[in-house]
Amino acid sequence: MSDELNIEGVARDIELLYSSSNALEIHELQERLQTYQKSEIGYQLGFKLLENSNKNVKYFGALTITVFLNTHDSSVIFENCFNQVLGVLIELSTSDFTGNLFIIKKLISNLSLLYIMNSEVANFDPVFRLLSAISGSKDTAMSTMISQLQDEKQLELLLLFLLILAEDIIKLPTQSPKLHTLIHNTVFKYCSVLFEYLYNNLPSISTRIILLSLDCLSSWVVYISVAETNSEERYNDDVQVFLQYLLKQLDIETNINNMEILNKSFTLFTEIIDNVPRILSPLRSTIFDILFGKNKFGTRYTKLICTSQEFRETYSLEIENYVNLVISYLGLNLVLITRNINDINVVNIIQMTMALSSIPGIPTEDENVSEQFIVFWEDFTETYIDDAEEMKPQFTADQDQANFIAKRNEILLEVSRIFFKKVLYYPAATKEFRSYRNSVAELFGSLYSLMGVSLYSSICDLICFNLDQQDRTTETFQNLEAGLYLIYKITSDIYFHDDHEEDDFGKVTLTPLINEMFNKHLVSVVEGAPEFVTKQLQITLLNVMSVLPFFYRNEVGSQHLPATFNFLFNIILNGANETISLIASRTVYKICQDSEEKLIPFLPNLELILLEMLKNPNIDDTIRERMTHSYISIARATKNPVDWGNRVHGVLMEIESCYSSLNEELEAYAVSLISCISEMSNASLLPEDVEDYLTLEQLNIHKAYWIEDPLEIRSKVLKNLKLFSLETNMLSRNSIVTEKCCNVLKYGFREELPGPFTFSVDIVFEYLVAKVQNCNTQSIPIIHGLLETIIITSFKTIHPDATEILLNSIFIEIYSTIVSDVDLVKSSLDLFTTILEKRPALLLQTPFFSDTIIPFAIQPLYLHEIFVVKSVTKFWNTAITLKKGNSNDHQQIKDIINSSIQNTTIGVLLIEALLSGFVSAPRSAIEYYFPLFRTLIARMPLEVKNWIRHVLLNSSMGKAPLDSKESETFLNKLLLTRGQRQANDVLRDYWLQVNKLTNFIKYI
Repeated sequence: MSDELNIEGVARDIELLYSSSNALEIHELQERLQTYQKSEIGYQLGFKLLENSNKNVKYFGALTITVFLNTHDSSVIFENCFNQVLGVLIELSTSDFTGNLFIIKKLISNLSLLYIMNSEVANFDPVFRLLSAISGSKDTAMSTMISQLQDEKQLELLLLFLLILAEDIIKLPTQSPKLHTLIHNTVFKYCSVLFEYLYNNLPSISTRIILLSLDCLSSWVVYISVAETNSEERYNDDVQVFLQYLLKQLDIETNINNMEILNKSFTLFTEIIDNVPRILSPLRSTIFDILFGKNKFGTRYTKLICTSQEFRETYSLEIENYVNLVISYLGLNLVLITRNINDINVVNIIQMTMALSSIPGIPTEDENVSEQFIVFWEDFTETYIDDAEEMKPQFTADQDQANFIAKRNEILLEVSRIFFKKVLYYPAATKEFRSYRNSVAELFGSLYSLMGVSLYSSICDLICFNLDQQDRTTETFQNLEAGLYLIYKITSDIYFHDDHEEDDFGKVTLTPLINEMFNKHLVSVVEGAPEFVTKQLQITLLNVMSVLPFFYRNEVGSQHLPATFNFLFNIILNGANETISLIASRTVYKICQDSEEKLIPFLPNLELILLEMLKNPNIDDTIRERMTHSYISIARATKNPVDWGNRVHGVLMEIESCYSSLNEELEAYAVSLISCISEMSNASLLPEDVEDYLTLEQLNIHKAYWIEDPLEIRSKVLKNLKLFSLETNMLSRNSIVTEKCCNVLKYGFREELPGPFTFSVDIVFEYLVAKVQNCNTQSIPIIHGLLETIIITSFKTIHPDATEILLNSIFIEIYSTIVSDVDLVKSSLDLFTTILEKRPALLLQTPFFSDTIIPFAIQPLYLHEIFVVKSVTKFWNTAITLKKGNSNDHQQIKDIINSSIQNTTIGVLLIEALLSGFVSAPRSAIEYYFPLFRTLIARMPLEVKNWIRHVLLNSSMGKAPLDSKESETFLNKLLLTRGQRQANDVLRDYWLQVNKLTNFIKYI
């Protein structure tokens, strides 16, 4: 061994490895040492290194044995190796146990590894060997051998071996049923005897050993779960000693010396519940008594938590683990508990959980226990909802059921009171507290699902009670805000699906409750609140208002619109807090969306407010735009085109007048003004079922007015668009301005009736021709997108000449710009595809289709940006299939593909680009090429065969190009598919072959 390798040199390398800070040097040392470890001499090297005096070298020796065992067959040497490792382990444990412990653990891991790897051929008991070695006893009785372990170190070695063995088996990638049977019949029996010994001698066992034993139990709990999942082994009565030992830990006094033991016991108990809850059944009554019995461990510990702030601060982690245990065990027995709420023992349990839920202090800051209980109470509530039918048979009379429901609601109402107090807002509330409030709101949503309007009514009553208080304290306003917050959350949840049946429910059932709050001067009370509570109170009231569509729409709620809008506009116009102003504008926007007709009387006031906002650059842009949308949508709701037109005209004139005051410093304000016109266009859209929206008479009046357009509103819209997007250098190259202008023009194409924002195709084309000459690169996809919309909506009426002129402007004249930007390539391809899908002749009849567009559409196949590949393959699929083309169109496409550019057929160029892009594409992207291959094969099989053969013979595709014979085989396989789904597999295999990769699916 010494001749083959310099042991001292290896030892020096190891010492240097642990001491060096040079990354390159460490890497070189690791490479060299790993080579030794994996070599044939690794086994001997490991034991030689274990003889070294340096502990790091010793550890590396143990590690070297591990590496060797993992990389070599140990079936011949395992027994000898086991004995050798065991000998070293005993020697290290008798000299400096604590100092050598990290080495000892690695050696024990080697023993475990040896046993696991050779368990099917090994015919020996590893625990017996270990016990014999460390005790020197020749007795074969397990209990005798374990009882003779007088030295605590010996006990620790046994626990470590059992712990590490269980953990190692858990980590195995493949679980062997035979191994699990072997473990159950041998190793596990030692565990049982060991823990029986520990149980009987607990008073004399040190804290160190108890903690290690709990760690060992933890590993075995997980192991048992794994074993039962992967084999037919079942652990039943034979694990009861584990549970008895664990429960005995909960009998001790709760003092600081034992807190670490308690903490491990809590987590271990929870692991049992999570992994193998079945084994707890025989001890259910005992566990309930320990956790919830009068003057037993659980009640004493709970009392300590609830009454001592110092205890909570000192032992927060231990308390968290205890609470997790309680919740997990209650969850395991939740059906039993929820069905027996009149039983005195269950009553005590519920009182205990309520006490823990209502621990004093601010949640997430002073205490975390109540947050842990939120999910429990949700599950508690949901159990009644989910098991409603199953519970019915337990009642012998209607009165029994009524009494049960009354008791259930009494419990849940108390839970709601507890958590209501917990969500009281306070200044400088943290992000965590706000998240906590949201979780409580979800709990209230579950409570509402079960208790219904009674809960909603109780919260409204509490709000009204606080509104009635003459001398309002901080607590009064906190209660008011909390009540409003929960009403907002519950109402929002009710109307999440926007169900019309819910709308009737709201009108009949919820409106009286909400009306009572507004009648108690809710708005004026909030407006008059002290400054330190105003912000949150205003935010919450704004949120409440935003979810009351059913309220403001009906006759009762609409009476409160004046107070509501005064409140909203005061906030918006004062602008003292930008966040609150934005929320207020959003609330106005939502109310207007749902209650347009009820808001018509407010139009004069809204007009004054909006015109001021348009003039004032200091108003938040989002607020200005939302208000514009709201105002115009209400104006449209008058169904009076004259009034509507006048109001649209007034806003347009105001925006036009603001134009003269613009400068570079006001660019954002200028963008907002053009955005307001976009909002006007959007708000002017009529509902899809316009015949239901307007009477026949209104329909005729509407058409007549907007056909005439007496105020020339459409001209004024165009004038503003040109002013903002064409005549100002600052704005003309702003892509947001382009987007907003295109939106203004786009919305009108959705309309069946004429309106203030409906324009002819010719007018829009004329604008786009001018715009593309005065814009930035980012604006071009937006222009392409608008043309796509026009093609989709109006392809039947578009004149080919106009299309040709526009395409010349937005593609041909800026060709060099387009081909230099992949986003423009994509938008151009998408536009061409849409034209080919809707009316192919509009593109095919242009003089530049075959000379420019076709060559342009070949090059993107070489690119690997997925979004471009998707667009270019769709273009070619559409061009080849041409579903809406006539026979002349199809022939034109075929002639083009068979034509030549510089003595090369377009088809060959297409296939060359397609194959090149496909072969060099990443594996995750190859599926995007499949459809085009299949289309070509299905539509043009003979031509494609020749083109592919030509390309494969004249180009080197991939890392391992096909030879002529392989090419023919590939071609034949591909053509046999006739473009069906099987072509995908042929193409995938080809891609793998030329890229020198393996198709692993074949081996699964």
